[in-house]
Amino acid sequence: MPSGRRVVLGCAVPSRRPRHVAPLLVALLGGPLVLAGCGPEMVDGTIEPFTTSGGEVVAQERCAGDGFECVTLTVPSDHFAAASREWEVTFAVREADGESRGILVTATGGPGSSGILLAESYVAALDPAITDSYDLVFFDQRGIGRSEPFACDDAIAGFDPFIDASADEEERDRYARRAEDFGARCFEEAGFSPAEAPLFATRQAVEDLETFREWYGAEQLTLYGESYGTQFQQAYAAAHPDRVQSLVLDGVVDPQTPIRSFVAESARAYSDVLAATLAGCDADPACAADAPGRSAAAYDELAAELAEAPRAYDYPLPDGGSEERELTIEELESAAAGSMSAPHQRLRLARAVNAAVEGDELPLARLAAAGAGADPNTGEVAPDPTFSPALFLAVECQDYPFVPEGSSPRAELDSWLDGAAEAGIGDLRLGDVYYADLPCLFWPRGEKPAPAPPAPADPAHPVLLLTADTDPNTPAANALRVHARDPDSALVVLPGGPHVLFGWGYPCVDRAVLRLLESGRLPARPETTCDDLVAGTYTALPPEDAAGYDDPYETLDLLLTEVLGPTFETWPGGAPLALGCPEGGTAEYRLDLSGTVEVELDGCAWTPDVPVDGTVEVADAGLGDATMTVTLPFAELELRASGRLTGTFRGQEVD
Repeated sequence: MPSGRRVVLGCAVPSRRPRHVAPLLVALLGGPLVLAGCGPEMVDGTIEPFTTSGGEVVAQERCAGDGFECVTLTVPSDHFAAASREWEVTFAVREADGESRGILVTATGGPGSSGILLAESYVAALDPAITDSYDLVFFDQRGIGRSEPFACDDAIAGFDPFIDASADEEERDRYARRAEDFGARCFEEAGFSPAEAPLFATRQAVEDLETFREWYGAEQLTLYGESYGTQFQQAYAAAHPDRVQSLVLDGVVDPQTPIRSFVAESARAYSDVLAATLAGCDADPACAADAPGRSAAAYDELAAELAEAPRAYDYPLPDGGSEERELTIEELESAAAGSMSAPHQRLRLARAVNAAVEGDELPLARLAAAGAGADPNTGEVAPDPTFSPALFLAVECQDYPFVPEGSSPRAELDSWLDGAAEAGIGDLRLGDVYYADLPCLFWPRGEKPAPAPPAPADPAHPVLLLTADTDPNTPAANALRVHARDPDSALVVLPGGPHVLFGWGYPCVDRAVLRLLESGRLPARPETTCDDLVAGTYTALPPEDAAGYDDPYETLDLLLTEVLGPTFETWPGGAPLALGCPEGGTAEYRLDLSGTVEVELDGCAWTPDVPVDGTVEVADAGLGDATMTVTLPFAELELRASGRLTGTFRGQEVD
């Protein structure tokens, strides 16, 4: 893993299929800004865009999976200037399978995600009632993918963004110089002038969507946004309230929350969810049996040990050898923060911590590598085509007044760092979230930032808010504040749920969304608390010896847990991936043209003298379609697509 104190934070780019979870970043909010001095007309105290120009079709082609057509339109690079050069922005459109009742536009998270590359997996999770009745629209926001891409991978790789409240004046000065140089190098590498920085603000991107709406000839749009996408859709609804039919906000960002308050709230939420995860392990007999004592104390002792010095361990290589590596405090915190956004990931972290406390560092190391998008064997991080960390900054740093008028970036750095004590950051296990946006203090911003546009006020369209009380990325307090300002909105809360709720199979949540899309009606109650979160099952760590394998179903659960873990979920599916198994042998992952993943186990052992041979296959639809045919020294097992397990186990028939 790369050196330096880097914490990969919970993500705003969730995948609808576990295998395609992207490397994650925190979804942070902002209030859009605009390049001043261009002379836009002021109407009712807000800055109105000039009459929309652009909308010419540059290209039109099939894309993004079955049924999608990508339409590339010209748009003004600056919607708020009397004249500007043209940019090109691409939208993916899938017409309804039946008679269309409207257009559903999805804004994905980030900022910085490619909606077009994520479209196919998102649509696969939709109820047929939606795909039958709505034209579906996804898009690459200006700065990603097909739409004027803004990327600076080399500049990002060469910049260590970490600093915290313990930094002295010299360290703060050095950070300020590095961060300012990083911003300049990023724009140079991306091929844009720093003066163009305001053109990537959300307020500009929502006008691109308005250009598309006019081109498509739609009177109104139904809007769904998740994480940062909720910020995007709220900005569109504020700018064009008469063009919104209904609004679904999932993993809600409150645009009126000051940025420093937001990140402090998020840091507390990450740490609170981690505390709940550790407490949940103690309350689960299976997890508690693997945990030597109280889980929170064990985690803290492990963190204290790693903070003093990394722990050496042997990493198994696919060629049968091994190499000495070190488990670091950065990897522990990265794995912890990256696991807080979904219930099954929290269980996996508890299991990995239990293993590390017992002397097996490999699960934590691979969990950290998966969260960082790193090759588990080499540690190299490959660029993720579905997400641009450069655009994350390009949007984030414009969307909020990080440096108030009359202040300076260096003065605000002091204020931000010195404010950590007041916010209680030092007492948090995952407090580094608080510092994630500091590069924005020194990011190019243009000549003069404009005030943020107002949030939607008393909208005529229905607004449905979805949140979980264990969402660390966009804590539930955001949704509560938005709901309080709009008493006609409806709020749905899933206790213990993930960041972003719709499309993951929670009936209470999905029913509320479907009701709105089908009838235009919100839930009957202003606030609904769901009770349909199904708790995951903790899988015990591998037995110490062969005698510990005494149940075929527990053996099946163990094999699926080990084979289909974080490396499988984040493997992009290109070239085959071979992993060395902890006690010898290999597991090789291959993806065929149908989208099925085949895992070939060759003497793969998680317990000494218990090699496993055979195959595990996972169809494109997800983990529920796993099949398996394996041989152990004492068993032959077959898991069929129906979920039926057959074979023999220690001389007995299994059925």
